[in-house]
Amino acid sequence: MRMIMTETETGSVSVPVYHYNEIPYLDIMLSAPESKKRRGHSYLEIPCAFDIETTNIYKRDPKTKRIDSKSFAPYAFMYHWQFCLGFRVIFGRTWEEFQKMLKKIERDMNLSHKLRLVVYVHNLSFEMQFMRQFLNVTDSFCKTDRNPLYVVHNDCIEFRCSASLSNMSLAMFCKEEGARFYKLTDTYNYRKIRTSETHLTPTEESYCYNDVRGLCECIQSLMKNDTLATMPLTSTGYVRRESRNAMRKNKNNRRAFKDSALSADEYQYMRYAFRGGDTHAAIRHADQVLENVTSFDIASSYPASMMMSKFPVTKFIPISLRTLKKTRRDREKYCYLLHVAFRDIYCTASHMIPYIAYAKTKRCTADRVLDNGRVKSAGELTLWITDIDLDIILEEYAFSEMWIESVYMAFAGDLPEEYKSVIMDYYRAKTQLKGLKDAESEYLYNKSKNRLNSLYGMMAMRIDQSETRYTGNSETGYETTTEPLEKQLERYYKTRNNFLPYQWGVWVTANSRARLHKMMNLIGRDLVYVDTDSVKILNAHKHQDQIDQLNASLIAEAEAAGAYAADRKGVLRYMGIWEYDGHYDLFKTLGAKKYVVNIGGKCYSTIAGVSKKAGQAFFDKHGLDAFRIGAVIENSGHLVAYYNDDPIHEIEIEGVKMTTGSSVALIDDTYTIGVTDDYKALLHEILNG
Repeated sequence: MRMIMTETETGSVSVPVYHYNEIPYLDIMLSAPESKKRRGHSYLEIPCAFDIETTNIYKRDPKTKRIDSKSFAPYAFMYHWQFCLGFRVIFGRTWEEFQKMLKKIERDMNLSHKLRLVVYVHNLSFEMQFMRQFLNVTDSFCKTDRNPLYVVHNDCIEFRCSASLSNMSLAMFCKEEGARFYKLTDTYNYRKIRTSETHLTPTEESYCYNDVRGLCECIQSLMKNDTLATMPLTSTGYVRRESRNAMRKNKNNRRAFKDSALSADEYQYMRYAFRGGDTHAAIRHADQVLENVTSFDIASSYPASMMMSKFPVTKFIPISLRTLKKTRRDREKYCYLLHVAFRDIYCTASHMIPYIAYAKTKRCTADRVLDNGRVKSAGELTLWITDIDLDIILEEYAFSEMWIESVYMAFAGDLPEEYKSVIMDYYRAKTQLKGLKDAESEYLYNKSKNRLNSLYGMMAMRIDQSETRYTGNSETGYETTTEPLEKQLERYYKTRNNFLPYQWGVWVTANSRARLHKMMNLIGRDLVYVDTDSVKILNAHKHQDQIDQLNASLIAEAEAAGAYAADRKGVLRYMGIWEYDGHYDLFKTLGAKKYVVNIGGKCYSTIAGVSKKAGQAFFDKHGLDAFRIGAVIENSGHLVAYYNDDPIHEIEIEGVKMTTGSSVALIDDTYTIGVTDDYKALLHEILNG
């Protein structure tokens, strides 16, 4: 054991770090309680964490500054690891030491199939790529290839992903859970070449220590309300558990869930019709520096739709066009899923943001004109849509002919009161805490906000999911199997833990897009940019009266649905209304998820592939004029992953020989601002009249 200095919330402290041979594993095991069984296993109630430090080896092209992966394949290796066991931190430098530690833990703590130790890793997918060949993986569960939620070594040490559990960065997780040993940031030079024999500075050692000690404190905080046996694998798991318990209070919900079951064909049609939020730039305002742009957003957009809109609450049945014509007269009573075809269709919306996503069309003729992935016009197209989408298309497009190839109908109704009660619990908690600056209030506010958003995310989870496990039998180590859709649907509706019809998620986003498009059509030619629940507009003062009138009707709708809550000052806050969200002195966009603003002389960017910090530094230095097609941002904060799946082998770096295996090199790359050729041509056409 030796002492090092590190930082805490209350100042610098001296803390011990151990060699793996110095830990009294047996004493720790004997003093720890065992949790109840889960999937046939008991767990030692000890918070544990693991983390590694790595070095990247790569080359850059001297002219372009891009990573030169053609002449030299980038790779990485581990040079330091840290393991926290019940707040005792162990340092190690090699994989051989790591394997010896696991063997000692397993033996001294009497671990087995019946008694497991849980070790949390923040972003397990990264560490797993390095350590996978040094483990004997006997069980695993993965979201996708190279993305495990947990892996089990020797059937007794279970590594879990704490990033999935928290849905936060480690720094934010430590902050939210009040960890004393917080995540140290901006103190580590990742570009420095280090080996297993490199002497770490006191600052570097404190960084390593806090990463695992802080994570253990976070897990300990969560264990106040959960055991390691009951703790979910993902952040959504908390919301799912609470929602499921609420829905079980009414037996009719289970019956309705099973009665609304989709067939394999119907589920595929729902998948075709599903769309997320609307994010787009009005091309008439693109590639121009605009002055005095104002932003408005919808208060709790998806929760508002869940509280106030109608949803399919019975089984979908195929109907004739004659029945469709008759039932559409009473449109509040029914929901429709339609396969529709259009001929000679073109967008007529004054805001010039096409609604139809090309990726969602089943067929679209070659004469189509696309606007950043949206269909501006086409000779003919077909697609699956909801009746809500159809209403938007009929308002914002013209066409020479339309025909309906097939249609399904279900009765419309509100979401179950039990589910809506959970929505309102989170919304009230969020509203009461909004604006409070103390640490506990901010933590509870963010927790309520994240869980409120998860209530929609659960609805939109796909039923047809492949099963991925780590077997070590392929080049990547992962193998994916897919059951027939019919079997997956049968199991989904049979399993008592499932309670949400997939079609509800389809209707949440459709209803929210309808709310967004109502505002878009109100603003018209002054609309600059939209993103799911927000609009950025010119001449806000000219539209304020119309916005106020729209909000008055939305408030009445929210009051009727009980979709409001009082804040800490007693002011009622309504879901679904449009709220002022800021003013930009200057604004420029080059399409969806690409814009830069200037507020009071400071630049802020939203560019997919460029970090906020890197974008601000670049545009503060070069100005909005530098935001142009072809511009290169060298230090973009955009990490590119280079996977290496070599078997265990020996490398020599700076004269030091080390054992390594597979790896992933995450390297900060340059970013070139670009648009598609179609979009560039359309920009040229629009901007030149």
